[in-house]
Amino acid sequence: MTTTVSALKAGTKLERGVFLIVNPQTGSKGNGEPYLRCLLRDATGEVAGRKWTFDPDMIGQLERSTVVEVDGEVVAFKGQPQIHMHDVRPIEATPAQLQALLPTSSRDNDDMFAQVRRVLDSLETPWIRGLIDAVFDDDALVAQFRRAPAAVSMHHAWIGGLMEHTLQMLLIGESIVSLYAQSDVTLDRDLVLAGIFFHDLAKTTELKWGDGFSYTLRGNLVGHIVDGAQLIESKVLESQMAGAPEPSEAQLAMLLNIVLSHHGRPEYGAAKSPMTPEAVLVSRIDELEAHTRMAVDAIKGRGEGMTETIKGLGHRLYSRGDA
Repeated sequence: MTTTVSALKAGTKLERGVFLIVNPQTGSKGNGEPYLRCLLRDATGEVAGRKWTFDPDMIGQLERSTVVEVDGEVVAFKGQPQIHMHDVRPIEATPAQLQALLPTSSRDNDDMFAQVRRVLDSLETPWIRGLIDAVFDDDALVAQFRRAPAAVSMHHAWIGGLMEHTLQMLLIGESIVSLYAQSDVTLDRDLVLAGIFFHDLAKTTELKWGDGFSYTLRGNLVGHIVDGAQLIESKVLESQMAGAPEPSEAQLAMLLNIVLSHHGRPEYGAAKSPMTPEAVLVSRIDELEAHTRMAVDAIKGRGEGMTETIKGLGHRLYSRGDA
């Protein structure tokens, strides 16, 4: 029988279940024999998959696959369902099947976009207003921004995830800057919010999502941090051609630094360190929003107890059993 990920429970038998396959890897059992581990995903969620008898020569075929057909059964592992696969076969899926398998944000896309526009329309710095206008005049880029995931698997890995992550960061940034404005701390509100908008915008070229979530060739070889900085520079030129004022060298460099440094440290992918208070703030908001979402998603639907180590957080979490 076939079923969705959200309906899986211990004892469920799977026969020709169709899923997206994510990050297939060969593991090694205690006796040294190989096994397959992966994530299996559909529009309702994702679940861990294991095939305990596995020919490692198959891993290349699975790595090149997007959709697989699975026979097996569901067991409980640390309070979560896990599929023990008796057989897993790559299949050719139709475009309609692929789209039906992709997870999508639970939030209304039009409403999220309207909220993003509300925040960005409040910016007052002329050159930044011109820069933002140049982005929203690019219909293809806006369409990609509205549909792109924010990641392949870590956080907001669903259609509309990039916009959802960006919106949450914009709302957090608005609140924090407003709180600091009530003290003697001066932050450039427009720089913070523009930096948030641009920090992940080039994930529109780093990721692809038509047949599952993965990296483009450019995403693998260049990445959204470098492409994000280049996107700003190209849109600044477009905005000037439309009559917007030219930013000073320092103004442009400070916005570029936010994008280039938002991962915080070189070992996390940052091209530069955050070198202004605004860059430090955006980097911390990014980490706060992404890690909080990872934590919330990791305990969703679990019973009370400890989780396994959460990739991206590097440690286990306690689930209260009421999430």
